[in-house]
Amino acid sequence: MVFPRRPLFAPLPADPRWPKIAVGYGYYFGDSELSHVGMAEAGASIPIIQRNAPRRGSWELGAQGGVFSIFDFTAESNDLVNADYLGSITFAYEVDEVVVMGRFMHQSSHLGDEYLLNNEVDRINLSFEELGALLSYDLRPWARVYGGVAVMVRRDPSSLDRWSLQAGGELRPVTAKTKRRLQLLMAVDLGSWQETDWVPDLSFVAGATLDPIGESSYRVDFLLRYYIGRSPNGQFFTERIQSLGPAIQLYF
Repeated sequence: MVFPRRPLFAPLPADPRWPKIAVGYGYYFGDSELSHVGMAEAGASIPIIQRNAPRRGSWELGAQGGVFSIFDFTAESNDLVNADYLGSITFAYEVDEVVVMGRFMHQSSHLGDEYLLNNEVDRINLSFEELGALLSYDLRPWARVYGGVAVMVRRDPSSLDRWSLQAGGELRPVTAKTKRRLQLLMAVDLGSWQETDWVPDLSFVAGATLDPIGESSYRVDFLLRYYIGRSPNGQFFTERIQSLGPAIQLYF
């Protein structure tokens, strides 16, 4: 099948860098530079080819792409602060409740022009390519866990440590079936990077998902998001942040 409706590897709603279309707000606690921050993202995970495996299961070749931007709402013109660009080729294999996804990803990070003009900044040219693998397991139709590892094969600055780990889980304990399917959602994502001595980063979301009944081609999440850890915004990766705020996330 070419361009199937449902990807084999379902989205990770608590992963700050999972490609999606999203808008949101975050209050940064105790940050010396940012407090009221807007977020805008545009991206998608696109399954391109999906086939049954020769013996068992299914495989899929796909692509991901996205732009992740934050804005300073306290600035006079809501300055663009940082934008990260992500693109990757993915391969997924599904057998029963288990899905494994490998991907080769590029990410680069850029500061906004107005932010540079209005602030004294030591710019970091953060850019890298990364090989990674994630394994997802559905414990129940309403519960899922996942984990994986990634290694940078090229990085700038070249002094960056290469390895990172990721793990998490989701619960969808209540489902209301009408013309659309409404589910409660709670999810957590933990990231750990060798560069920061494996100190974990925590992303937690809670809210509701609006999802078509049957084979989903899209879904919308209405969430409250909490994050504490190393900043996921590339130019600020050396800083630790704590943020809380609402978001709407749309997956195709």
